[in-house]
Amino acid sequence: MTMLHLALLQDTLTFTTQGGGGDGVGLLLNILSLAAWILMLFLVLRDRDQLKQAKADAEAAKDQARRANNAKDELAAEVGNLRELLARSVEGEPLTREMVMEGQLWRDVDGGRALELFGDPGAHVLDVRTPSETAAGVIKGALLIPMDQIEERQGELPADGKPLLVYCAAGARSAAVCEHLSSEGFSGLHNLEGGFGTWPGETQAS
Repeated sequence: MTMLHLALLQDTLTFTTQGGGGDGVGLLLNILSLAAWILMLFLVLRDRDQLKQAKADAEAAKDQARRANNAKDELAAEVGNLRELLARSVEGEPLTREMVMEGQLWRDVDGGRALELFGDPGAHVLDVRTPSETAAGVIKGALLIPMDQIEERQGELPADGKPLLVYCAAGARSAAVCEHLSSEGFSGLHNLEGGFGTWPGETQAS
């Protein structure tokens, strides 16, 4: 539509420059041409604004569709987690209130409980701290994989189905790793609340 208006505007200007008869008629034609030119300019500007608005509306619609898809995926993930928790409950696994309310497929344990579960030699323990942090010592027998390398190195994690204790310096990074690993299908995940400093058992040099 804008191209049509521009073409009509060009024809009008061409007609005006070619003259239009006597002085009175020419003046009238000039006035009409000027009015037509103003009208065409208005239409061109209006079409441009409408096109901008249409593009903005299209982007808003795309953004809304993306948000809807994200919400659908999040809901599906939450439902999947709750179904998994229900299955575990049926199988006799004791669940905490936090696990049910948060749809959390891993559990938090304090130092004492962690020692009961993972204090034996050969227990699966994962340290996700940085090398500078592990230089001060690690839980004996722990596998050392910094948090930022978990995705590329998760194939190194034990796959025998036994429980795995994950810890960091304070408990936040290890919780995030537990969340990631649970989404990847790992089970038996335990997060050491409070981190390495709460471990009451044996340690060793890294």
